[in-house]
Amino acid sequence: MSEDNARRRLRRLLLVATLVGVVALVAWLLQSPVFAVRDVVVRGVENSSALERLEAIDVVTGVATLSVKADAVQAELELDPWIKDSRVVVQWPGHVEIDVVEYVPVAAVQTGTTWVLVGEEGSVLESLPTSPPGLGTVTIATERILPGQKISDVEVVAAVLFIARVGDSVSVPTTVWNEGNELVATVNGYRVRIGPAVDVEAKAAAVVAILADGIPLGSVIDVVSPTRPAVAIPQPEVEE
Repeated sequence: MSEDNARRRLRRLLLVATLVGVVALVAWLLQSPVFAVRDVVVRGVENSSALERLEAIDVVTGVATLSVKADAVQAELELDPWIKDSRVVVQWPGHVEIDVVEYVPVAAVQTGTTWVLVGEEGSVLESLPTSPPGLGTVTIATERILPGQKISDVEVVAAVLFIARVGDSVSVPTTVWNEGNELVATVNGYRVRIGPAVDVEAKAAAVVAILADGIPLGSVIDVVSPTRPAVAIPQPEVEE
């Protein structure tokens, strides 16, 4: 082997050794405390188990920033029944920012001997032994539903949407049930005939408008046709 060939071979070996060393140094730095997560900021958590889920998948201070994959973290968070949407941003070096959007419970639905909290879109959020105070209720016979599932019963979905649309315009929680093929409710103490499980948003708006105008106690509201709502006012008793 000539002296020139030996030099070229040595230079190649040195270059390879240098590249290997640089790669090893970068890999060590990325896994070292220099590039570790220094802070995790989480916003929007009220009812979900987002913090516990983050801890379970090691999204905590001290872990390598490289190990935090935004898509994987988002997918894990959205397994929680309470979480509607999430946003995960990993900022180098060492900052993780997470925004969580939770469902808002609008009604409690009775399922056999238990109750479930339900969001406006029919998402089941949590199972409860009793109906929580201050929340509208649906007492329509339906099969057992688990958190994370969506209600498929058309009447129950319509009842939940009706309660959501009546919303904060009432001082007493609304209750919806069915009588035959029709939905019926009590809204602010008034009996309301909703009728079939269609056009419930328009029907709820009609009820809110009627209550805002003021009607006598004991009146019955009929919004089967929301464009032509009716109010049956109780007649005074006639003394004989």
